[in-house]
Amino acid sequence: MAVCPLIGCGGDGAEGRFAISGKVTFDGQPVTNGNIGFVSTKPGTVEPAGTDVVDGQYSVPQYEGPTEGTYKVVIYADRPSGRKIEADEGSTEMMDQMEQYIPEVYNARSTLTVEISGDRDDLDFDLKKQKQTRRRRR
Repeated sequence: MAVCPLIGCGGDGAEGRFAISGKVTFDGQPVTNGNIGFVSTKPGTVEPAGTDVVDGQYSVPQYEGPTEGTYKVVIYADRPSGRKIEADEGSTEMMDQMEQYIPEVYNARSTLTVEISGDRDDLDFDLKKQKQTRRRRR
């Protein structure tokens, strides 16, 4: 799962940027295949930063890292859904269908924020399954 189209790739230098790394777990288990992004809460002021999450770990090097400030954190992850789909249109070869399983409160509607200051470079995220709310029928 590539983050680059979402957050942009490259950068001219590391000046003012910080390397960050950490762990990402979901209900206590390492996120094995995902990505993490850091999006400034002041849009248009700073390019987002991010990388892949592999086996529960991520690491953003300084030259691609965020600058000082407050960031919204977005985390996505895929896993096999238990269903098979055609590998290619018209193919007889089957492959696992993947599903995005991290709740929207951690990605599309993220409420996670962090303060990047250079005082620390380890940022761990222990995500929890959201409780389902039941609506009563009247």
